[in-house]
Amino acid sequence: MRDAIKSFVGHSPALSSSAITIAIVIALVFAKSVAVAYSGSAAVLSSLIDSLSDIGLSLMTLIAVRWSLKPADEDHRFGHGKIEGISALLQAAFLIGGGSFLLLEAFGRFLNPSPIHNHVFTLFLMGLSVLLSFMIALVQKIGARKSGSLAIEADALHYASDVAINGAVFLVVLVDYMGWAANWLDPLCALLVAGLMGRAALQIAEKSFAMLMDKELPEETRSRIIAIIRSHPEVLGMHDLRTTQSGVKFIISFDIELDPSILLWSAHEVSRSIENTILAEFEMAEIMIHIDPYGDTEDSRHHNEVTRS
Repeated sequence: MRDAIKSFVGHSPALSSSAITIAIVIALVFAKSVAVAYSGSAAVLSSLIDSLSDIGLSLMTLIAVRWSLKPADEDHRFGHGKIEGISALLQAAFLIGGGSFLLLEAFGRFLNPSPIHNHVFTLFLMGLSVLLSFMIALVQKIGARKSGSLAIEADALHYASDVAINGAVFLVVLVDYMGWAANWLDPLCALLVAGLMGRAALQIAEKSFAMLMDKELPEETRSRIIAIIRSHPEVLGMHDLRTTQSGVKFIISFDIELDPSILLWSAHEVSRSIENTILAEFEMAEIMIHIDPYGDTEDSRHHNEVTRS
């Protein structure tokens, strides 16, 4: 199954994983709706609410990914990648809303416990939900790794918890069927699901703010870029490395210092060589290189710069 998913997702990782996810989530919502109708369980209801929010989030992700892949135009010279950060932030808000509803529902069930019905049928449906959730998590993991998309990564973050959520609900229904626990276990599970949704929302919000506020790429990525630049024999120095992410694209700019006596064409060739080497490792990068004579590190862009390289 993993190889089949990889083959399909490989054609367009971000769009393909979003489309597969939406199809599977629709099946999940149908199964869980039937389970809620037959069981009356707060835990199953919490799982259904989670999946209902998933449909909205995944549709939002699909739209954001399609939008972010639009090429640059006259009004958006750096492309449309930042829409992924906005989409991820909306996902976080959506999850917080769903989690808040679950909190209220769970507290109500603590005060007025409701028994679970039709355990065997509910267990079958929740077992199917665990399987489908695992498939979604696998699809999103592959899609996020292949595309580098923040929107898909944000989707993957909250889908990664769905396997545990649906597994926990399955266990709650099973334990209740066996008569091993009191009625408070059902709303307690709903509270735990709300907590997981809140945790996922915070993680997604952190990543979306990082993109929207042009946070630097991770230090290991910056270090690799610096190593590539300094490895060129003609580069005598470098400074002012600036990096950020916009959708699936890395924005990278820096200054290199070269021998002031070399020809302009030779300096251009050095710059092109460095650019191609970086692109070989970071395929979706957009690179801007400024050339200075060795020892000259002063220009207007550095007046408010924090030295990092």
